[in-house]
Amino acid sequence: MVKAVSAVISILIIILLIGCKTTSESKHKSKQGKWISKRVITFTPIVGGVGLINEDGTNEHYLQLPEKKDRRWSGLGPIFPDKMHCLLTSYDNYSIVANVTGKMFNRLWKYNLSTGELTELITKERPADQVFCAALLSDGQHMLCSVSTENHKNQVLYLTDMDGKEWKLISGQEFVYGIQVNHNETRIAFHVASEGYSINTTDMEGKDRKHVAGKEGHLFFGPEWSPNDQWLAYLDCDTKKEPSHHYADLCIGRPDGSEHRMVTVGQSQYFGTAYGAKEHRGGGSNTTSWTPDGKYLIYSKLSPGAHHDAAYKPELGNHLENVFSPESAKGGCSINLLDPFSGKEIPVTQYQEGKWDFRGVVSPDGKSLVYTSAKVAGRGEIYLCHIDGTENKFLTAGKDGLGADFSRWLDVIVKEDSQLAK
Repeated sequence: MVKAVSAVISILIIILLIGCKTTSESKHKSKQGKWISKRVITFTPIVGGVGLINEDGTNEHYLQLPEKKDRRWSGLGPIFPDKMHCLLTSYDNYSIVANVTGKMFNRLWKYNLSTGELTELITKERPADQVFCAALLSDGQHMLCSVSTENHKNQVLYLTDMDGKEWKLISGQEFVYGIQVNHNETRIAFHVASEGYSINTTDMEGKDRKHVAGKEGHLFFGPEWSPNDQWLAYLDCDTKKEPSHHYADLCIGRPDGSEHRMVTVGQSQYFGTAYGAKEHRGGGSNTTSWTPDGKYLIYSKLSPGAHHDAAYKPELGNHLENVFSPESAKGGCSINLLDPFSGKEIPVTQYQEGKWDFRGVVSPDGKSLVYTSAKVAGRGEIYLCHIDGTENKFLTAGKDGLGADFSRWLDVIVKEDSQLAK
């Protein structure tokens, strides 16, 4: 009888504790307002800033960010683990020349997706004028930062906190970028820029470095971890055949450097993109990514002999050598799914002369693809389709219809009365 009464009392205590916890949570939710989870698409307008849009094409809007002379805001950065904040980067005295020569100052910000509140990060100490967030870690308190040294000679990798009080050097004195952390945060993949770029990995302390791929005269670029962290996918641009860095091949390799495989041949992956009207040119490196199930790579496949609407003039200098030249254009580019192990290809977008589809990103559920499409001398446009290529639809051409690029998926948690929730 005593045991029975004790058991009943224990159960009542547990029920009361659970009830108290539930009441506390309800008050918290009531105080903070209602929150919703949703999936949206972000993109970068050709004129700068941050665009957002729903999958059905509704609620296209642009973040209202503080304006300042010679300031430019980049596209949306990494999402914080709480899914309520993202990282933004602003640039003072922005220009392409200032960017590639390191003569530019940038700032990092934590942005509240519901309220628009901005909190500047890295305010205590900073090792250089240019400090870029390469990855946010899952604790929400630390990030990997690429830091450009004097005269942009090197770009080194640090681990730091949000304030910039503590800096731990991860890389050597070299030019490191294309940073990717694996899913369980045990290793970092990156490429090292030199006369021939190479793919490397280290542990999170910068130790146990492994050389994955590298060859003289080749530019190995943009490592991407497979969903199970067993493989890296990356590009191989043969700079002797392709000095403009516009085209490359797809490769995969083991993160420990034990295996490297060529997946395509003939430099048939569209790499260094160039598009747009003469007054509003777009571009940037177009790498690959894995489908969420790890079965396929996104393959931006060039037609045989394809050439985009830019002429390569190396005498003009770094990042200025691609000159608008619509008369040079021929062929086009379409997006395929490519099994890197069997070679099987599945078309997603249809090839069309003079049309260039690239920068495809698969949704987290694996059902849809968002990508950029541009015609010769035409603006970049964002499209969405099912992963089998059906239901292909136009989403946006960016602010004032001048062009858009660099779309990607975001899973966010926002207040139901926020702009993003609409």
